[in-house]
Amino acid sequence: MDKKKKPRLKDIADKLGISVNAVSLALNNKVGVSDETRLQVLRVADDLGYLDQCKAAGKRPHYNNICVLLEEKVFKDTRFYPKVILGIENEAKANHYDTLLNFISKDRYDVPQCIERGKVDGIIVLGHIDDEYLNLLKAFKIPLILVDYASMSVNTDAVLTQNIPGAFKGTEYLIKNGHRHIGFFGEIDAAMSFNERWLGFNMALNHYHIPVSSEYCITRNVEENALKNNYLAIVDMLKDMKSFPTAWFCANDSAAAVLINALKNLGKKVPDDISVMGFDDIDICAMTEPQLTTMHISKEVMGITAVKELLDNIKAPNTMQRHIRLPVRLKERDSVRRITDGKH
Repeated sequence: MDKKKKPRLKDIADKLGISVNAVSLALNNKVGVSDETRLQVLRVADDLGYLDQCKAAGKRPHYNNICVLLEEKVFKDTRFYPKVILGIENEAKANHYDTLLNFISKDRYDVPQCIERGKVDGIIVLGHIDDEYLNLLKAFKIPLILVDYASMSVNTDAVLTQNIPGAFKGTEYLIKNGHRHIGFFGEIDAAMSFNERWLGFNMALNHYHIPVSSEYCITRNVEENALKNNYLAIVDMLKDMKSFPTAWFCANDSAAAVLINALKNLGKKVPDDISVMGFDDIDICAMTEPQLTTMHISKEVMGITAVKELLDNIKAPNTMQRHIRLPVRLKERDSVRRITDGKH
């Protein structure tokens, strides 16, 4: 008796209570089975190890297509991800690949037809993706990489920013400019990167023996208002504060911009009364009044790096999965003032 019996089409068919022909149609991306049945067959085939067996038997054909997935609401924020997509597009073209853009819906896990029918060589996911959906995509055995996000429980390749060191350096810059009463402004649960920047902010204050003052930290209900530039909602958050910090470190530039507008509405001058610092270095930084000091991320390089890593994985699918962290650097402008007494 074989110790390791190789899974067969019949094993998949028996498990699902369907015909061997239906399983074959589903696995070969042929018409004749429903999308739901096709996904069920792929899941069971993956569980039984059938897909690994097929992969070992021979290489899949190349289509020179890369599927790019992201949430529609993220795409509508034109300040960050379009530049990442530009990097992806340019690097893909340079390597004779086409990119196919598809939107992820949080309400349902729709698998794009190009993935379901195996017509793409690789998948790039921009921003957050639920673990359940990520596992579903991984079941197709197509090389996959995440950008600006990494799952804590599903192992994948990822291209990320050095958010913790970057936030540490940004907060350190405020401290070295004489600030001791520093707040954090940004919705820390809205994105993995924001949470990491919150951690870097705390680490910098702890390193310099400065207490983290919770009354200066606004970490909820920021992101949606920042995206819509709804500064009046931020005014409502600020107007009841008994005292203000001398500086705010913001989770991103959109939050910093809406904060500057809210402070102006309250009669506060930036940076004379309160300094404000951002993160990302998006186009808006040169348009705020004053222009925003921030931490610069090379957004196009994120896209370029993701494509290079993905193409390496397409050529050698068994390489070890890794997270690549891209560096950030300080971009000084006019929104941070140097103080010498540390007082309000």
